[in-house]
Amino acid sequence: MSVKRNEHPSKGQLGNSPGGFSLDLKYTQEEGVIYLTGIQSLVRLALDQHRADRRRGLRTAIFVSGYPGSPLAGLDLELNRQKRILEEHDTLFIPGLNEELAATAVFGSQMMHSLPRPKYDGVVGMWFGKNPGVDRSGDALRHANFRGVGKNGGVLALTGDDSRPRSSTLSTDANTTFYDFFMPVIYPGNVQEVLDLGIHGFMLSRASGLWVGMKILSEVADSAGTAEVSPDRIAPVVPSTELDGRLFEPQLHLNTFIPEILDVERGLYLARLELAKQYARENGINRIVLPTSDAWLGIVAAGKTYFDVRQALSELGLDDAALERYGIRILKMGMLFPVEPHIIREFARGLEEILVIEDKRPFLESFVKEILYNASERPTVVGKMDEQGREFLPMHGGLDVDLVARAIASRLRRKASIESVDRRIRELDAPRPV
Repeated sequence: MSVKRNEHPSKGQLGNSPGGFSLDLKYTQEEGVIYLTGIQSLVRLALDQHRADRRRGLRTAIFVSGYPGSPLAGLDLELNRQKRILEEHDTLFIPGLNEELAATAVFGSQMMHSLPRPKYDGVVGMWFGKNPGVDRSGDALRHANFRGVGKNGGVLALTGDDSRPRSSTLSTDANTTFYDFFMPVIYPGNVQEVLDLGIHGFMLSRASGLWVGMKILSEVADSAGTAEVSPDRIAPVVPSTELDGRLFEPQLHLNTFIPEILDVERGLYLARLELAKQYARENGINRIVLPTSDAWLGIVAAGKTYFDVRQALSELGLDDAALERYGIRILKMGMLFPVEPHIIREFARGLEEILVIEDKRPFLESFVKEILYNASERPTVVGKMDEQGREFLPMHGGLDVDLVARAIASRLRRKASIESVDRRIRELDAPRPV
């Protein structure tokens, strides 16, 4: 993902502001380094989108609605605490009586231009709920995504996933649910990526006419950290596509029935999802972060799991130089669906094997296999199962750094004996003191 880094270190000091330090800086400071929690980053995201539209010369409002539930349980409380700052940024939060009514309200916000003399140039929507709330809101989310978004609008649907689970009645994963709704899915792994991918998510929604799902894992929602902010940090590139030889422009479809509804469905498959893929490609949402030219093994990961992979590699004694020396390439996915095929084919070129590391079911893994299936030379793809059909990475519970380290080590040992890798596995195998 292409971002502009802070070129002025003196402006990047934590909490640096001409007016002195304030607890509000995590929301109001527009350039430098801020410190905030995962929940606070979601509040900041709404404000950043309003500021971004203002710089584009648009007067947009932000409408937020949802229903509290861990790991997003504190989002409604923080939104209420920041009511003054929200009002200054034309942002309105109305809690939903349940997730489905909240989704219906957000869908309603996209209809502003059907009313006479609208006050704003557009309304940007943000919905939130934990994973079971995505299930119960299925009818509203499916219909809203199918119908589209308003002019200068767009919607980001935040879902709290609890894979362990730590505070839920069951282990959850929203990937396949959003996929079934044909909603693009983005997956940040820390507070910085919440802000960066979130801005892209809003613009992706506006460009494609699709609602965009954003996975917020409990480890991200409960985390805290620093983030770089700047007015020009994210500069979205808006793609275009044609349908039937004409420029396709996403529209909000209200009160559409047969036969027009079939045209909307056709546009969803052939144009709107295609725009989502193009947006990912043109904005570098998915990146080959280690492009080893003569690699034999490729590792694919996204979100929080990508950082688990990086930590595991560090504990195995493998920095980037060592990874290049041993022939390892790494692909970091920011958008889980729809999977942009060009980056997969580029990444797979020359590889013997691809290891897909992801929580729960083989979601990315299935798309990687599908994209590469008809290639004349295709690598072996392993993830939840190895090449013999035996369980490799668990589909139950969640992954951690030690599990990831063992998985990577087992593949590396097929090609080389690396002392630092063997030493770390011996440490993991050693009896732990009771």
